[in-house]
Amino acid sequence: MSTSSESALDSINFSGGIPSSADLAPSIIFTILYVASVPLLVWRLMRGHSPILLMIRPCIFVLVRIGTLILRAVMSKNSFGEGELIAELVLVSIGYLFLIDPVVGLWNLHVDTAVPRDQRPSWVKRLASLMRIGLLAAIGTAIAGSALVSSALTDGSNLSTVIDLRRASAIISLAVIGITGLAIIQTHLRFGLDARRTGYLLIPTVCLLIVAIYRVVQVFSTDPNATIRKLPAFWVLQITFEFLAYVCFIAININEWFPGAPKTEDVEMARSAQYKA
Repeated sequence: MSTSSESALDSINFSGGIPSSADLAPSIIFTILYVASVPLLVWRLMRGHSPILLMIRPCIFVLVRIGTLILRAVMSKNSFGEGELIAELVLVSIGYLFLIDPVVGLWNLHVDTAVPRDQRPSWVKRLASLMRIGLLAAIGTAIAGSALVSSALTDGSNLSTVIDLRRASAIISLAVIGITGLAIIQTHLRFGLDARRTGYLLIPTVCLLIVAIYRVVQVFSTDPNATIRKLPAFWVLQITFEFLAYVCFIAININEWFPGAPKTEDVEMARSAQYKA
């Protein structure tokens, strides 16, 4: 890779930087952890413990992360070209965004579980829809920025666009998970939601908030020697907290913890039993 390309990469300031031999051990460890989690994920889905639509994105996330880690491990000990580097950097950038939508979905289910339909605030659904639009914007700007990386390595005129798009994606994702966290707390206080469910939901929310804050600070960092741009920060503040958030989605029976609004037949049976009593 030419000196100008290396300078451009340094300016773009990708999370994790260029893979090196120091990435091999953590890449192998996290690959093993993710692969070991797949049977539990599949079992949850097969047993009907988790809503399939809710779990589509965690499934995408785990496939993206396994691919990312394997690619990073191979690149850490072998020579690689521009294509492999860009592919790895893209996967690192967008992976965690697939975990934010399930948090929004669980928050919806949490409110639906505890609040009767006639008392349910309409702003919850509207805010959830807005958060999902925000996520699409974050993913779109990240992909758009990544698509320009190759040309930015040879044409400096595209470099600022790539940087701006990556920063926009980081800011939007931070706003989405931050607002969702505040909404979880607000609805808990307003409607007296179950403290155990709220507490559990806040675990992946806080983990992803840490990742989002790290990403914002990292992409805005201009000092190549800043601690936030070091490899330990990447493996701890992004990869580790991503994994912890992901585990939260497979560690419990979601359909039992967050059943959502009662089905129509359940409501009719309850009314019939009340009438007979």
